[in-house]
Amino acid sequence: MNVIESTGQYQKVAGLVREWIEIHKGESFDLDTICRHLQIQERTNRKYVAIELSKLVSKEILEKVTSPIYKPIYRYIDNSCKYIDWVHAPEDDFLDIKWPYGIDDDSRFGFDGRVKISPGDVIVLAGTSNMGKTAFCLNLLWENMDDYSCTLMGNEYTASKFKRRVSRMTWREPLNDRGESKFELIERHDGWKDIIRPDNINIIDWINLKDNFYQIGKIIEDIQSKLNHGIAVISLQKDEHKTRGLGGGFSEHLASLYLAMDYERLTIVKAKEWQEWNPNGKMYGFKIVNGGTKFYDIRQIQKCNKCWGSGHSKGGICENCNGTGYINVD
Repeated sequence: MNVIESTGQYQKVAGLVREWIEIHKGESFDLDTICRHLQIQERTNRKYVAIELSKLVSKEILEKVTSPIYKPIYRYIDNSCKYIDWVHAPEDDFLDIKWPYGIDDDSRFGFDGRVKISPGDVIVLAGTSNMGKTAFCLNLLWENMDDYSCTLMGNEYTASKFKRRVSRMTWREPLNDRGESKFELIERHDGWKDIIRPDNINIIDWINLKDNFYQIGKIIEDIQSKLNHGIAVISLQKDEHKTRGLGGGFSEHLASLYLAMDYERLTIVKAKEWQEWNPNGKMYGFKIVNGGTKFYDIRQIQKCNKCWGSGHSKGGICENCNGTGYINVD
């Protein structure tokens, strides 16, 4: 120990630094940040902070990232590990998710029984505005609330509006024998990870980002980190001319199942784990009836082989697809 490190004042400052870092694990910071938080302004004490940070770097407690432009940044090195016991894990640990379907005609999306959803999985539903995302979320809730604990989080629901809408969904009873809701309904606009139920089906309708859309990747990662035996179904807004939701690929990376909804069309963008038949890239047409609560006439479709999805031919509207750009798959 050198002369500086043997002084009482240095030991006092070093102790404050270690206490602060213990509280702020997982954060990145520079010298100015930690000094500001510790209310250290005097030059000698700032030097003591820098010395202690340097010692912690040498002990591999902190990592120092330098840049020719910015001030050095310190990051706490997290050596903790969550070991995965794959040896004793069952191979068939899947959730028996029941998917929305055509209530009146029993028509179904092609991923029924073909997509495997495991505990901890994330499902992303990206859709253009007012094209069926909420209908999908509510139908998913309705089909699973008797078998799983479910939590529905929304940023547009009010008690009366929600009650009016689900009152049309008469094919299942949403109340238990005591007259209580079979699911949680929560109003939420941000901070979704803070109220994720680890063992529930968590349905988030929808995450609204006004800018910095790349942040959706971190938001989804934080949500997934809170899951145990449950899953998260996350609804996002999507530009009508794009396949993925706001944030693009950042919204897809962690998804086990990624669905895109456009006008009367659902595309399976990504099904990570499937059986019997590969549903990736498949498209399904549908109609929504009964005041926006029922799916109807679900069938597999493909781009029209005459207009290739444009809906137009040289003479005007494409007669082969009636201007929709898509035809049914026989």
